[in-house]
Amino acid sequence: MRYKKILMLMLGAFLSACIDIVVRDEMIRINSPDSRVDAVLIRVNTGATTSYSYAVYIVPAGHQVDRKEELFRADNVDDLEIHWKQPQLLSIRYKKARIFHFSNFWQSKEIENFRYIVNLQLTNESP
Repeated sequence: MRYKKILMLMLGAFLSACIDIVVRDEMIRINSPDSRVDAVLIRVNTGATTSYSYAVYIVPAGHQVDRKEELFRADNVDDLEIHWKQPQLLSIRYKKARIFHFSNFWQSKEIENFRYIVNLQLTNESP
């Protein structure tokens, strides 16, 4: 009976370690010119058999990213850059990307009850 418990604990530990093998690294966090929000670029590594994917988020300044609220997601990316052009205008530039999701605006109840709107601009700078 004791060995069964040890085996079950070991199996549980192994399975829990395998559940989320996705690694998310915050690559860049840039505060907006008016210091109200941050633009965040995350690199996502899902394992050895896939390329990195990238996601862009906007969050109230200093807040953590909510993975459900990504504004841009792509893989097979070359030369991805984000920068603020104005306080409420974020530019996402790339040379090559396979884009799965893009939203051209962001707003939040936490900042002026949805009245503060950030526009996102997507630019392909092909050679």
